[in-house]
This record gives sequence, C-alpha cells and structure tokens, in this order.
Amino acid sequence: MNLFTLFKKIKAPLLLALFILIPLWDLLWLPPGQTVGGNELNHLFLPWFRFTVDSLRQGELPLWNPYLFSGVPFLANPQPALFYPPVWLLLLLPAARAVGLLACLHLWLAGMGMYGWLRSAGADKAGALFGACVFAFSGAFSVRLYAGHLGVVMTLAWLPMILWAYRAALERGKWNRALLGGLPVALALLAGHTASFLYVGLVLAAYAIYRTIVSWKEAGMLCARLRPLFFGGAMVMTGLCLAAVQLLPTAELAFLSTRQEASYVFAADYSWPPSYLLTLLVPNFFGEPGQIGYWGDGVYVELILYTGILPLLLTLALAFRKSAHHRLLPFLLALGGGGLLLALGRFGILHRLAYDFLPFFRAMRAPGRAGFLFTFAVAALSGLLLTDLRRNGAEARRALQRWTRSPFPWLVASITTLVILVCFLLFALLRESNPQVGRLWHVANNSALFLLFFLLSVGLMRSWGAGRLSTRQGTLLAIGLVLLDLWGFGRSIIRPAEVEESAYWRIVAEIVDGGEGRVLPWGLSVFEQNKGAAFGLESVFGYDPLELERYSRFITQVPDYRSRAYDLLHARYLVAAQEMDFPADENAPRLLGHQSGVWVYERPAALPAAWLIHQVEVRADDAALERLNEPDFDPHSTVLLEQESACPLSDPAQPEEVRFSRQGNNQVAVEVRADSAAILVLSEIYYPGWRATLDGAPLPILRADYILRAVCVPAGEHRVVMTYDPPLLKIGLAITSLTLLLIIATAAWAVRRRRHET
Repeated sequence: MNLFTLFKKIKAPLLLALFILIPLWDLLWLPPGQTVGGNELNHLFLPWFRFTVDSLRQGELPLWNPYLFSGVPFLANPQPALFYPPVWLLLLLPAARAVGLLACLHLWLAGMGMYGWLRSAGADKAGALFGACVFAFSGAFSVRLYAGHLGVVMTLAWLPMILWAYRAALERGKWNRALLGGLPVALALLAGHTASFLYVGLVLAAYAIYRTIVSWKEAGMLCARLRPLFFGGAMVMTGLCLAAVQLLPTAELAFLSTRQEASYVFAADYSWPPSYLLTLLVPNFFGEPGQIGYWGDGVYVELILYTGILPLLLTLALAFRKSAHHRLLPFLLALGGGGLLLALGRFGILHRLAYDFLPFFRAMRAPGRAGFLFTFAVAALSGLLLTDLRRNGAEARRALQRWTRSPFPWLVASITTLVILVCFLLFALLRESNPQVGRLWHVANNSALFLLFFLLSVGLMRSWGAGRLSTRQGTLLAIGLVLLDLWGFGRSIIRPAEVEESAYWRIVAEIVDGGEGRVLPWGLSVFEQNKGAAFGLESVFGYDPLELERYSRFITQVPDYRSRAYDLLHARYLVAAQEMDFPADENAPRLLGHQSGVWVYERPAALPAAWLIHQVEVRADDAALERLNEPDFDPHSTVLLEQESACPLSDPAQPEEVRFSRQGNNQVAVEVRADSAAILVLSEIYYPGWRATLDGAPLPILRADYILRAVCVPAGEHRVVMTYDPPLLKIGLAITSLTLLLIIATAAWAVRRRRHET
C-alpha cells in the first residue's frame, strides 16, 4: 500500500480531526489555571477527578468519599466514569489538558461514528462527511461542553458507533460480530451519564425494531425475520455484562437515592417549551448565559438543539418528496419528530406516556435531552440527502428548484427582516427609558445572523438546483457553509473557564486549623459544596444528582442549623456568609473567627465521632425519625435501633473511653474501653457494603438513629474496624472479566477461522 492509497483510506478521519482542531485548538493547550466548561466541570467533575487521583496516589481505591454528605459511595456513582478507559488520561496529564483532550476526542468519535454508519447505510463519502460534521458540531454538543457536562458528551458520542457496529453484525449475519458490537455499548454505559444512555438504548431498540419490520417483509424463515431483534439483544446483553463492574454498584446506589421516588413534576423538569422551536433557527433568540445574558424559559444547556440552517433546509426540501426512497428516511423522520415530541415534556403527552409505561423513565428528569434524537436524525438525514443530491442529480435538483422558488423561503426572509427592523427601531426609541430593551438589540443581531445563513443556504440550493454549480463545487460549499455556521455558534459559547481555588473553603480551613468534626456550610451555593474536599474538610452537604434518599430526609426533617441530625453527624463547625445571633445558651454556637465575609462558629451540641450507649429504644423508619427530633430524646444516652439487640447492656460503673480515627477513605477504626457491654455508635452513614470486625472477628453492623452505623461491643478494651468492601463491585468485576475473556476468545476464534479459510 503506497502513501497515496493510505491517505485515501484515512482521509475522512484526518479531515474530521482537522475540522475539530481548527476551532478548538487552544482547548488542548490550556494553562493549569484554566479548563473547558462551566459550572458542572469546575464544581463537580474536577473535585471528583482530584479525589480519584489523590486516592490512587495514596495507594487506595476511591470506593468511599468521606468529604461529601457525611460520607457517600464514590465508585458506585457513574458520573466520575472511573472504569471508562479515556478518563484514565487524568492519571497521565494535568486535569485541564486531559479534559480538553477528552472533549476533542469525543467530538471526533461522534463524527467518525456518524461517518461510518452513514457509509454502511449507503451514503457516499461526501454525504457521510457532511452528516458527521453536522452531528459533531451541533449545538447539542456545544452547549454541553459550555456547561461542563462531560459525561453527557462522552455518552452520546457513542450512539452512531453503536448503530454502525449493529449494522455490520446484521449485514454479515454473524453472532461473533454482535458480541463484539457489545464493546461500544459497554463504553457508552461506562462513559458516565447513565440517564443519557437511556436515549442511546432507545435509538438502538427503535432501529432494531425498524430493521425487524423491514426484514419481516423480505425474509422467509421466522428466525431470519427476528434476527435484527436477536442481534440487538445480544449487543445490549454483552454491553451490560461488560459494564457490570459499574452497573451493579450504580443500581444499588440508584435504588437508595432520591431518584427512586421521583414524581412526574420532578421528571418533567426542564421540559422543552414550544416557543423554543425558534431556537432551531436562531439558537440564541432568548439570549445566552455566557455574555449577553439569558432570559428564556428554562435552562439554556438543556434546550438548545441547533443543527445549522442548511441541514434543516435540505431535509425540508428533499426528505418529503415522492421520489425519496432511502430505507432509513421513514425511521429518521419518525425519530426526529418523536424526539421533539418527547422533549416537550409537560407541554405534550408523549413524555407522560413514557414516564408511565417505559422502564427507568421515572428516575429521569430533563425531557429536553430527548431533543438529542432530533439532532441525530437531522444530521443523518442531511448526510443521506446530500448523497441523494449528488447521485440523482436531475431529479433532486428539480426538487431543489421547486422548493427554492416556492413562497416559503421568501416568506421566512421577509418575516425575519421585519423582526430585525422592528427590534432595532424599538431599541432606538426605548433604550433611554427601559434598560430591558437591550434584549431587542440581541434578538435583532441574532436574527440577522440567521438571515445571513438562511440566504446563503437558499442561494446555494438554488444555484445547485439550477445547474450553475458542479457536484464537487456544491459539495465543498455545503460542507464549508455548515462548518462556518456551526463553528460560529459553538465557538462563541465554548470558552476556557478559570479554575480558581475556593476562597470560602480556604478561609474555613484556616480558621478550623485541622480541628476534628464536620462542617455545616449554611446557605452556601450548591455549586460550591464539593470544593471543601480539596482542603481535607468533611461536609454535611454536597452536590451530586444521586443523593441518598434516607440521608436527605434525615438532614431536611428539621431545616434548622440547631437540628439534632447535625449533632448526630458530628457537625462541629457552622459556617455562614454573615454574622449570626444566638440565644444565651450553653449549647449556642461560639465564634471561632471570621474573614472576608465568612463566619465560622463551633457547635458545642455536636456529638463526637463515636460514642458508647447503654440504653436502647426500638424504632424503625419514620417512627425513628420522629423520635429523634422529640425534645425528651437524648442521643447521648439512648440509641434507636430497628430491632432488639442481643447485646447485654448495663449501666457502666467506671468512666469509658472511645478513640476514633479514619484509616484512609475506605476504613475507620475505633479504640474502645468499655466498663460493660454497650452499643458503639459512629457518626458514619449506614450503607450496604460496610463490614466490621471486633479484634479481628467479624461483627454485624446495626443501623442506628435512622441513618448511622453501630455495633455491639462487650466490656473491656477492643479495637473495632469498619471497612467499605462492596460485594456488588466484586460480583460486577467477575462478570465483566468473564465477558471480556469470552469476547477475546470469540475474536481469536474468528481470526483463526478466517486464516484457515484463506
């Protein structure tokens, strides 16, 4: 193979890489104090990544995070994506550079997957490249990178690659191909955003059903007719087994989280309003939060589905003509329309039906994310239709001529021009009296930008339809126009963000100065909650979509900084953004210090990290929570258990001693000197997977005071050690390992068979 032949084979990957590097080159070389992305990346992912790297450097797995929510399972959370191989770049590169590389890598992966799938579906190279550019640079990805939703980008980027693998397995009719197709399914599952994978799985299921309907008309044998379903099921099962090491702990966490009892009001949050049809043409019609401000109804990053003007116009002009005959057109049109209807959420009926009847939809929110199906469908349709235009030149050109000469383009251009003129006129007349009128200026500017690309797109289509452009010229202009359109939008919002040390938590750390006890950050923004971990501070609160439902009820039952829940959680320090007044009481918080608008108080009522109890009351669930907050209940002397304890309790005659220490993140140790048998209560969260030993012998863990861990200790001096060792992680690892060995053996057998046949 000579260099020219090699270049022809790798031309598409190189071109896509070049198209990504031209607008995003600087993201690969950001200085250490900057990174790509917004709040989610800076306040969620970077603290997670920092915790992961620090844990591994200390020689321990990041199984449990003691710094957030008084302790929470970390590896079970899918969003840090610790089992996703590309994320391991964080172990080799600075976080800022690794995140930029991950962003560019997955845009390239999204484009290459779309290119490969369209080529396998019959698109020519130019059409497949056009669709790949529309998909990779679409607003659905750009706004996610702007917001720092790295897990969403990494998960959704695998969708076309999965469809490509499925089609390859189906066309060849080999089961080993279906097993290998489970690899991209597993990688999408491991990429971090399980909720987004639901839409990936939905598209794969719809595609498999569509292929089954097609084969039902063509194939004779029942087995051949159902083969698309069998192959799709094999890919999904293989992917689930490969990702079991993450999925099993995640399923346990999700079952115990607040998502388990989500109402429809919660699930329908961030629905796509019907007025946002305008943003399909003018993405910043309602502003944008980065520079000019945002005044739309809902969260910007959940609602922008911009795919460029030319792809939409090509779809409108060519997809609905009678002679359009590509097999995928009905599927993609239904997928795009269904995605928009599903994205409407509470403004439509389809999302409510999905919530009531489809698995897992009850645990999800943000229906606007379903609009990604529309983005995917438009990108694929535009690639196939451009191919149709290149191959069936005469007929498709006549369709373009009819559409561009119809009243529709001129009606759109006239209305847009009128909107621009009215907005500019009102701005000129009212800018002195109404400060909000500045929005009209931005609407006019963005509408003018839409009009520019609309007229360029219509002009290109009309010239191509009239034969004034050759196929090569039309193709180059189409790709160049869509790149300029999507680059201009994406690069305007994807900007480097400063990664600054939290001044709030730095001040708290200086005032606390290594003191023991958790921090109760009262009134702190949710986006700042996770940054205390960088200073070694353990917080009662945190920022994570998967909060434990039982813990949430525990800390919100009494919404007051004097709540007994905070006493039981060893919340020794109360932090506020303003000076607070307390009643004259021996348990009133005492000021430790204040600096730059941060006041730190010590809470004398906080219980120690571990203590001994000799009296038990039996209360379960809600009854225990109510009893905890009754005035006559004393947590210093009485513990609430779910059932009677076999521990022979009696009052002590001599002073007792308890010394608590944390042995890394996944283990705690308590040295106990008890005068008589007692219940040892720890201000640590009860969660499946923790095991205890008493002087090396196994010991059952009891759930105490609704949410805490406790064990029974006999009289004398003892050492109690609790270790987080989740069994579901081991089971998942075994399933993943066996599945991986099966795939390797299958691939080796296929290679050996091919060599034998050759």
